[in-house]
This record gives sequence, structure tokens and C-alpha cells, in this order.
Amino acid sequence: MKIERLDIVIAVLAGISCLGGLIKIPVWALFIGETWYFTLGSNPEAFKKSIPPMIEGYILAAIAILAYAASGFSMGVQVLTVIGTVIILMLSLKTKMFACSLASFNSYSCLFAGYYAGYFPKLDVVSFLDWKNLVIAMLWIALANVIGLFCGWLCIRLGASVTKEEKRISEN
Repeated sequence: MKIERLDIVIAVLAGISCLGGLIKIPVWALFIGETWYFTLGSNPEAFKKSIPPMIEGYILAAIAILAYAASGFSMGVQVLTVIGTVIILMLSLKTKMFACSLASFNSYSCLFAGYYAGYFPKLDVVSFLDWKNLVIAMLWIALANVIGLFCGWLCIRLGASVTKEEKRISEN
């Protein structure tokens, strides 16, 4: 088993990513976005495949969260709303634009996790149904996912590049 340049680059960038925690970027959401990049082929197509279903996942999760709050936190309403939004998610997977279940379900879960755990810069004044904080959470955590996609891209760019000297040596 040989450690290669890509292994080192991924490890170093993962470590550097942790610094995002200093400004309350949810590092776990960043790692999820980075994983999307690797899982979806480690090429720029990963952005096209993951961002539309990511947006959809966040919007549907926000609808479920708002409905739950509007109901006075009724578990029955939450169950029914999740059923409804997940059916929409499942149907959308049958389209080309939203076909990436990895991104849609991860983002759906990310908003529930990040919003309820408070992994975003919160407003002190809570609005009706806390919709302003929910929008901030959605944008903040989605931003972390997209930064993660860029980190995945950067890992491949830095880890797979071969210097002229290395190319010359391998050719001889």
C-alpha cells in the first residue's frame, strides 16, 4: 500500500477545512459536498449533477420544517409533511435534472441536522415560524456543501497534477 500525492492532498485539505469551524461553517456539510464530488466521478460534471438536487432537497426540507413549526410542533404534521416532501423528492429523481439522490437526500438531511443543531449564524430576533433563521441555515449549510464540491475539485486538481520533472522521469 503506497501513499500517493492525492492521499496527502485530500488529508491536508480536510485538515484545513476544519478552520471553517472558526467562522461557524459546518465542516461536516463541507465534507459531504466533497464526497459528492468524488462519488459523482471526480470531474466538473459533479457540480451539474449535484447542485440542482441539492437546492431541491433544501427547499423541501424547509417546507417540512416550516409546516412542523406552523402546526405547533405536531409530530403527526411532521410525519405527513416528510412523507409528502419525500414523495416529491422521489418523483423528481426520475428527471434528469434532479436524478442525483445522493445530493437531494443529503441536503434534505443536512438542513434538518444543521437547523435544529444551530450550525449557522443565527439572528437574535426570532421571526414568525423562525423562517428568517431557516433561510439563513439553508443558505449557510448549502454554501458549505458547495465549498465542499470545490474542495473535491481542488483535491483532484492538486493531487492528480504531474510536474514536468515527474513526467520526464516516468518517461525514461
